[in-house]
Amino acid sequence: MTIPRQIGPDTGPRTALPDYSRSTATVERMISALRSGRGGRQGAGAGPVRALFPIAATRDTALRAVVSALCCGGALVAAVGVVLLALSPEDGRSPGVGLLIVMGALGALGLVLLLLGLRFGIVALGTARSRVEISEQGLRVVGALRSRWVPWHDVIAVESRVVHPVHWLTAALRLRDGSRVLMPAFDRHIWTYAAPSGQDIRALRTELRRREQGARGPLSGRDAPGGGTGPLRRRGSGPGCDRPPTAAG
Repeated sequence: MTIPRQIGPDTGPRTALPDYSRSTATVERMISALRSGRGGRQGAGAGPVRALFPIAATRDTALRAVVSALCCGGALVAAVGVVLLALSPEDGRSPGVGLLIVMGALGALGLVLLLLGLRFGIVALGTARSRVEISEQGLRVVGALRSRWVPWHDVIAVESRVVHPVHWLTAALRLRDGSRVLMPAFDRHIWTYAAPSGQDIRALRTELRRREQGARGPLSGRDAPGGGTGPLRRRGSGPGCDRPPTAAG
């Protein structure tokens, strides 16, 4: 589209140019609404996001999935054995005490293997999905089945040796209300229980201390050198000390 330019009063009839301000404002409102909606869904504001993953996620996922499959297979074999033993006595005869003991042992073994298989399956899924996203506003902890957003001001400590019935030895965030938020990304293997905490845990603790020191601000009077509880006063400048001290005697 060509917009005529007004060169002089005799160029021709004056035409009103189209007003694009409304359409521009509408587009700007749409873009801002999309950005605000995206930020609300993510739970974090603007700023860089850094993610922490398990050290060997692929290896750990495969290993735990294999263990889960073996345990579930063992539970199935135990269940089949219990059924076959229950059908072994002849018609009209009840199973003996020894047979009942064997059936009970097989049933208990199958139950334990089933629970272990479910446990390793959940942990394998958590290893594949788990991560900890660090932003300026807080942490987003992603687990096997859900994720949780934790602001920095709610965290008081990063614990590296937390015992859980499913994750066993793992790490967690301790909040001000006394609860914990588990971090499945830091689940440990049995052979690493005695090892010290990893570099990611130390980095989280360092970041938490840095933010706590930043939130305190400059040193208050109580924290100032000298142990005072407020700003220092010159001798003879406070209330009731308007006159200079006189010589003794």
